[in-house]
Amino acid sequence: MSSWLSQPPLPFGHALATVTVAGLACHTVFRRLEPRSLLVFGILLALIPALLTPLFLPHASSVFTAMLYTFAVYLLSLVSSVVIYRLSPFHPLAKYPGPLIGRISKVWFAVIALSGKQHLYYKTLHERYGDVVRIGPNELSFRHVDSVNPMLGIRGMPKGEYWDGRAPENAVRPLLALRDPKEHARRRRAWNRAFSTPQLREYQAIVEARINQLLDILTGKTDQSIDLSKWLGWLTLDIMNDLMFSNGGDAMEFLDQDNVVQLLMDAQPMALLMSHLPWISDFYLWVPGVGRGLRDFRKYAARRASERKARGSDRKDVFYHLIDEAGLEPSPPSNAQVTSDGGLAIIAGAETTSTTLSHAFYLLLCNPKTYTRLQAEIDDPKMDSGVPASQARMPYLNAVINETLRLFPAVLSGSQRTPPVGSGGQTISSHFVPEGTSTVVHTYSLHHDPRYFSPLPDSFVPERWLSSEQQLALEPDVFRSGEVVHNTAAFIPFSVGPSNCVGRNLAYQEMRMVLCMIMSHFEMRFEESFDVHSWEDNLRDYFVVQRGQLPVVLKARTR
Repeated sequence: MSSWLSQPPLPFGHALATVTVAGLACHTVFRRLEPRSLLVFGILLALIPALLTPLFLPHASSVFTAMLYTFAVYLLSLVSSVVIYRLSPFHPLAKYPGPLIGRISKVWFAVIALSGKQHLYYKTLHERYGDVVRIGPNELSFRHVDSVNPMLGIRGMPKGEYWDGRAPENAVRPLLALRDPKEHARRRRAWNRAFSTPQLREYQAIVEARINQLLDILTGKTDQSIDLSKWLGWLTLDIMNDLMFSNGGDAMEFLDQDNVVQLLMDAQPMALLMSHLPWISDFYLWVPGVGRGLRDFRKYAARRASERKARGSDRKDVFYHLIDEAGLEPSPPSNAQVTSDGGLAIIAGAETTSTTLSHAFYLLLCNPKTYTRLQAEIDDPKMDSGVPASQARMPYLNAVINETLRLFPAVLSGSQRTPPVGSGGQTISSHFVPEGTSTVVHTYSLHHDPRYFSPLPDSFVPERWLSSEQQLALEPDVFRSGEVVHNTAAFIPFSVGPSNCVGRNLAYQEMRMVLCMIMSHFEMRFEESFDVHSWEDNLRDYFVVQRGQLPVVLKARTR
């Protein structure tokens, strides 16, 4: 049988048409099958055009030129087909408005996200285009209270491919990244036991001991400038280590000698990039040096979890429940499952809480009247502010925390959801979302929407969380008009539904204790040279918020 190379050459036009059709067929494969494998990418984008190169050999001066022609035609037809389809009226999301470049590729949004300002970009898009914005070829962002339950509630949708990018290298994902609702419900049972009301009461003494340790350290630093944000980060890291693993690296005592906070910060940009472009997660392992911060953090988290499992504990810490030491599950969790939850414990148990506390102190110091009101409530002996159970009933304290979470939710840009392929799609409010379409309720935009929080939706007004009588008594100029909107259904700092934050009650308890104990012991003011606008300028939304310095001067209180 003669080689196909010995056959008469195809005319140039036929060769051109053949390669063009192959490029169009490649688009069909990508659109319908959405392959993610590095091997499949190599076959579709490199091997096929390489095999088609002989078609151009008779019409080129060299093999290199023929290959150049083939790849150019193949990739141009592929890219053209992708762009035309995504901008065409035949695309399932064609009716939804959004930036042109975003409809073509998610790469643009990923670049914005890497700047750390994606939360502001989302908000700008919603202000320009409305409640539903097409932010990617197959992704929509919602800013409407009616979208919360259909997307996140009991009858909502499972997590989307965003979480494929954030999944660790091993096959077992942490709870946060699970896309299968049944597996999520199974794994969550242990977390629910770990954060039950009886367990929270047992954790109180541990939290209080660590806060007292911070108070002792800061007492030796009065009348000098300190970075309060940094110390709050170390405090919550020590609390997390005690609650999760029964001991830790003593970040406050040894100034984070394991460099855990920096490991976490270094990991987040790469994790965010892979979230917006999940196919990258299959490539970064093959490129030396890329994603080093992410890998180092995951190794550290896995080591902490493995050490705890091997060491055991004489008390019921969180990992007592996660590794099922009580034997309540039909089968014990695997080592891979245990270690995969180590990183989640650090992120969810420490960094989000310290960020909210840092925001709270920043906002209080920017608003002296609010600071004075909270100080008065904490000092009121009738409030019994030294007791966690009493703190939960302190109205102004809880108003300050809720208003902080409204302005700066711990996860600024929410959590992605997707109607599964085969589900037929999902109706969200009055909008039909085709199956396989990624969606998000953008928390930051929702919390700043005047339709749900007014007046002054972008301002720190804790009084909006009080009764109408208290509002008029404390802020008559703000609330006298009577046009007050306070829709708590739009307040979702911990998400809602089956995948809401399992540590929500612990976070509230911890934040109340920290605020009361620090404000009971110290008077605070910003360092004189501090530019108050730099705080928000330095915030970076990498799913986990990165923050800058919060330089304050403490003075011991005398009462």
